[in-house]
Amino acid sequence: MRFIPVMLALLLALSPGAVAMQASAPTASTPVESTPSLAEAESASPAENRTLRIDANGNTTAVMTLGIEPDREAIDSLSLALGSSLAMDRGEFRTRLDTTSLNQQVEDAESVEKRKQVLNRYRYRIENRIISLKAQERQAARAFSNGTISEREFLRTLGEIHSEVAQIHRAIDALKRHAGETSFGFDDKSMKTKMASLEGPVRNEVRKALQGRTQSIRVYAATADTGVVLATIKNGQYIREVYRTDNRDPSESGKMSYEEAESKIIVPEFSWVTESENIISGRQRQYPSLNVLRFMYFHSHGNLTVYVDTGTEKIYRTSQYKQLTGETPLPTGPSVSNTSENVTVTVNRTYPGGPLRVKLTNATGAPVQGDVTVAGDHVGRTNSDGVLWTLAPADQFRVSATYDFTTVNVTATPVESS
Repeated sequence: MRFIPVMLALLLALSPGAVAMQASAPTASTPVESTPSLAEAESASPAENRTLRIDANGNTTAVMTLGIEPDREAIDSLSLALGSSLAMDRGEFRTRLDTTSLNQQVEDAESVEKRKQVLNRYRYRIENRIISLKAQERQAARAFSNGTISEREFLRTLGEIHSEVAQIHRAIDALKRHAGETSFGFDDKSMKTKMASLEGPVRNEVRKALQGRTQSIRVYAATADTGVVLATIKNGQYIREVYRTDNRDPSESGKMSYEEAESKIIVPEFSWVTESENIISGRQRQYPSLNVLRFMYFHSHGNLTVYVDTGTEKIYRTSQYKQLTGETPLPTGPSVSNTSENVTVTVNRTYPGGPLRVKLTNATGAPVQGDVTVAGDHVGRTNSDGVLWTLAPADQFRVSATYDFTTVNVTATPVESS
């Protein structure tokens, strides 16, 4: 059961007197640093849309990387954090109060013009919130990259920002309802797409863990000037999201058809998922005002979402789910194993932050259940099939598995990109 993070009286006490939209965001304990422009970032560290595959045969969909070596990579476990949970619940309460205030102001407006003024001020505050959150996310990523903050601080900041984004979505929906009644020009879809760099499936899992709405999770994070990579494993699925800031330039206009974008941009990077024998279905969506095309692919191993910037003609965001169990699980990578006293541990290697498979068997080859540590961290226990899926570290690491008082060690290294 989830902890009750805060009482209404406490929320009221912590809330500001005015019920206006706040142009503030969760803050990391770091000094403010200037963020390089797109041109400066590309000049300092040119990048490519380089991808990785889980094995040399390329028999599953590729995953997007940062294009260059990350400045920093780390894995951490996250669970209920009362401070973060309190901040997120307070934000949810403020949004409810603010929406109520908006409804009242629109109702009290004496004319259509007055109502439009109310809605315009509300939209302006939403836009300021988005700008503030983007600056906060960039600052946190840079602080994590240079070691100013820990991986836990970084991930908590992303979780809090994701929660704030969810509140902004609700605020945008409230504005949309009134806009339709007042003939107020407002593109809600474009405004929501502007927040793409601040949200994602892994960030959502982080948010839920911090609020105690789910069990503890392990999360991989990697950052560079080119963007952010996050990954986790949840409910038998590998979940990964990537945002490439160097591939996104909203000021650069361009028009492409779905067919042109797919053949020219997506197929060279994600050829496996577009092949007829692998794809189950697909969806497409266009955001003309943002020069963005979105592609969703449902395939035999899971699903993949790709965002294409038609101005830069590059993929700037991906998110994907890969099934680790079931009838069509993700293929495993190359293996390395070791045996001690009739207990064998086998590790299927993968890329940094990728899904690492550990299997424990006895002398007859039958699966056994035992405790597993990776790089010194206890990551769980093998299941009835003798298998445990976890996240792979970035550098050479040791896997230790213990069964019936016998511990077996094996050293593994990440696979090379292809």
